[in-house]
Amino acid sequence: MRPAEIVELVNETWNNSVPSKRLRQLQLVRQQIPEEHLELFDSLTDSKVSGVQDSPSATVVILIHGIQTDGAWHSLVEKELSTLPYTNVHGLGYNFVSAFQLASPVRSAPIKKVTQDIRDARSMEPNAKFIVIAHSFGSYILSRILATSPDIKFSRIILCGCIIPTSYRWGLYTKEMERKSILNDVGTRDFYPVLATFSSIGYGSSGRKGFQTPIVKDRFFNYGHSDFFEPKYNHISTYWKPFISDGEIIESEWDQNKPKLGIGTNLMSHPWIGRVIFFGTILIGIGLFVRWWFS
Repeated sequence: MRPAEIVELVNETWNNSVPSKRLRQLQLVRQQIPEEHLELFDSLTDSKVSGVQDSPSATVVILIHGIQTDGAWHSLVEKELSTLPYTNVHGLGYNFVSAFQLASPVRSAPIKKVTQDIRDARSMEPNAKFIVIAHSFGSYILSRILATSPDIKFSRIILCGCIIPTSYRWGLYTKEMERKSILNDVGTRDFYPVLATFSSIGYGSSGRKGFQTPIVKDRFFNYGHSDFFEPKYNHISTYWKPFISDGEIIESEWDQNKPKLGIGTNLMSHPWIGRVIFFGTILIGIGLFVRWWFS
């Protein structure tokens, strides 16, 4: 059973039972619940009994990791946000994604899994405000969810180590969001978004160059790909926590000091020029090797 099915089962049992026999009926239903879902079932039942309703002031923060961090930073975010009232944090994961799968167009499995997890979380707190933090490949997963699942909406979005193409149609997929609701935190020492752009299809260098669009707020930091989660930078508490709690955007001092992109980085981060250079170099190298081998 999925968490969403547990929620539906509790609601149906509660609504379709005679008030005087509700507790007895819930006890009978509980005997059919898998052990791993008993805690959820009991908490939902307690809420029904005590009259606690899903609070419209509640906030659910969804975390989507990349292929390298494996969600280790989820606990850091959860710890920092634990002091915010009515805030629940859900770190979503997926099966191992290899570098080969990352480079190939076969990426649907993790997207489907995270999509269903978000729908399950929404079914448990339908009135809550949903916010998402996505890193690296997690940003790509988010971009596909927004483009293909119009029922999934967020109040605010935080991106870091982003590999979404800079041409992504934010205005089409997030038109119901308020202004200044999408943050893209950029690491000026992060080469992975550039590498993803020229070595495969479907990715972009927004995590290095920014989106440069009025819909998304780009902030630049002197970071590498995963430095957003390094405790020494206090990035989560300094820059993300205020945005999650009340939408406050703390400006980055590095914005004024960031170095200009070199011509090499600009060329390699171009969606087509970079690929031509990359794959052309590989083909030339193969040709030279074959010629040397047979000579």
